[in-house]
Amino acid sequence: MINIMDDLEKRGLLDNFSDREKVHELFNTPQTVYCGFDPSAKSLQLGNFIMITILQRLQKAGHKVIAMLGGATGMIGDPSGKKAERQFQGAEQVKNNADCIRAQLSKYVDTSDPEKGLIVNNYDWWSQINILSFLRDYGKNFQIGYMLAKDIVKSRMEAGISYAEFSYMLLQAGDFDHVFNQYHCTMQFGGGDQWGNLTTALDFVKKKNGSDCGAEVFSFKLITDSQGKKFGKSESGALYLDPEMTTPYHIYQYFMNVSDADVKKYLYIFDDRPIEEIDELYKAHLEHPELRNGQKELAKVIVTKLHGAEAAESCLKMSVALFTDSFKDLTSKELAQLTDGLVVAQASEDVPLLDALINLKLASSKREAREFVKNGAVKINGEKVSDLEAVVSKSVALDGGFVFIKRGKKNYACLKF
Repeated sequence: MINIMDDLEKRGLLDNFSDREKVHELFNTPQTVYCGFDPSAKSLQLGNFIMITILQRLQKAGHKVIAMLGGATGMIGDPSGKKAERQFQGAEQVKNNADCIRAQLSKYVDTSDPEKGLIVNNYDWWSQINILSFLRDYGKNFQIGYMLAKDIVKSRMEAGISYAEFSYMLLQAGDFDHVFNQYHCTMQFGGGDQWGNLTTALDFVKKKNGSDCGAEVFSFKLITDSQGKKFGKSESGALYLDPEMTTPYHIYQYFMNVSDADVKKYLYIFDDRPIEEIDELYKAHLEHPELRNGQKELAKVIVTKLHGAEAAESCLKMSVALFTDSFKDLTSKELAQLTDGLVVAQASEDVPLLDALINLKLASSKREAREFVKNGAVKINGEKVSDLEAVVSKSVALDGGFVFIKRGKKNYACLKF
């Protein structure tokens, strides 16, 4: 068995360890490892997919993985990284979110054999514990001074933190203790911002089960782009794994637009190919970076992992359509995805082209719009237009009622009839 830690180290993913040598040693033999997922929305985000990718890598390396839904902890709220108290969601909303995320995780984590992978919900055990048992069995094991010293709590002391969120680390500690005893799960991992929760959980497990019980924790670096911005955030907000919330094409374009400096980093994270192959691919990319072959490969890898090879092929087709101004081979669904991120205006009747350019923010005034048209800088569905009196009509709309208007080399917008 190849030690998975060696590969993750080379990929630049690892951050903190409770005991680096011990964790590495444990992974020389099959282990059971878990990671938690917060049901704060009905879909996980692209940032969560890094943790899913780790679970997949662990499974492929021969380890059993547990993806834990925070059906109970999601009703309280993790204070990590939050500047203020989180607004509670209703119990039904949290349950619905957890159910949606369970279905999502089952696409990526192999649970066909319970000895390879499981998806569990911590609501199943926390809902069975009463307040007196909680205080006696869990609260009694935590010193207030110890909890106050954790960064996740210290960072919130000035703004204020409720007892509910203060108690979150007790719940996460109880989670680790539960899977340790139920499934002999020896390790927990999470993002770097979870380190305080991870170490609290480990201390609790060792206190209850003995310091030599074999439990350990480790964390992964929080990924940022070359500009220091949090990974997986676009100008329009979070990028979700649910294709109804964030289209595959939007994900594809996000990675098509990353900098050359980020291409290798992201390929290391998401591409299953050996590092040596990725290095060769990146080296070839740098020989002609203007072709953006590295970004194309990265976008293909991500969309294929998230939504399948057919979706990735469709995204490539859409990308080529925009680049070549050729839309005739696209389906109405693909045309709809193409509008993602574009200025879109609704139209029920013919619109003078000059007005359309202004309404779609492709020109700031009639004078500027006339200049663009006279200079041959305007295209309607890929066809150049030079008539100042031209109108955009429904008769030229593509399947689904879409009319794409382009100004210059890259500025696209859409009229939707």
